[in-house]
Parts: sequence; C-alpha cells; structure tokens
Amino acid sequence: MKPHLIAIVSILIIGAELFAAPANHLPITELKDLRAEKAVFAGATRIRPIILKSLKDGIKYFEKDALSTISNAVDFEKQIVLIFAWKGSGQDRFTVAGTEDHPGQIKFSYKPGRTKDLRPHIKIFVLQSDLKWSVK
Repeated sequence: MKPHLIAIVSILIIGAELFAAPANHLPITELKDLRAEKAVFAGATRIRPIILKSLKDGIKYFEKDALSTISNAVDFEKQIVLIFAWKGSGQDRFTVAGTEDHPGQIKFSYKPGRTKDLRPHIKIFVLQSDLKWSVK
C-alpha cells in the first residue's frame, strides 16, 4: 500500500475512535463491578428485575460511589437501569441477545448451573427507555 494511503487510513481510524458515540448511547450496555446493597436481593430476581427510572430510585440499592458511577453512565431522560439479582449456582449463566426477527427488542435468558454452591449474582444493564425487553 502506498504511504499516503496508509496515512489517510490511519487518520480515518483515529478519527472514528475519537468521535465514536459514547457507550451509554448504545441500545444496551452492562455496568460491571458495582457493589450493591443486600436490599437488591429482596427486590429483584433472575426473571424480575428492579427498574431504575431515576438516580433517586437507586439510593436504596447502592452506596454513594456506585451511584456516582451510575450517574456518569446513564442519561435517565433517555435510559433506564435493569438490575437482576439472585443467589444460585456459581455456574448460572445469564445472557443478553437481540432478536433478528424483531429489531429493537432485547431478550434476557437464564440457564441454571449444575453445581450446589450458592453464590450471589447481580447483573446491571442500561437500556434505552423505549427498547422492548423480555426475560426467558
């Protein structure tokens, strides 16, 4: 490849990375490494999440540092937060998938693990508020 073409391609790649939409503008993102209060297990299950429509809704479930992270990651005018929490096998799997036949819909699914160890699981997702979702 000619040197000037390499330079142009490099500039385009760097520019795309600099001006790419932030993660919170994707239809769905997962927030990881947030510590939740024990109350989250009383309010959510693996099939029925807690829905946060404002930061105030999260005060019961998160400490100040986690609320700050949520505040920076979520635009509550356009997005909601779903919190799935349960205690189960360490091999439990919780997956998220879009549907090809219904764009704009997200399906969450749970597959129980086979081990008898009881572990806490928390999955936190940020979705566009107009996105349709279901749990299988």
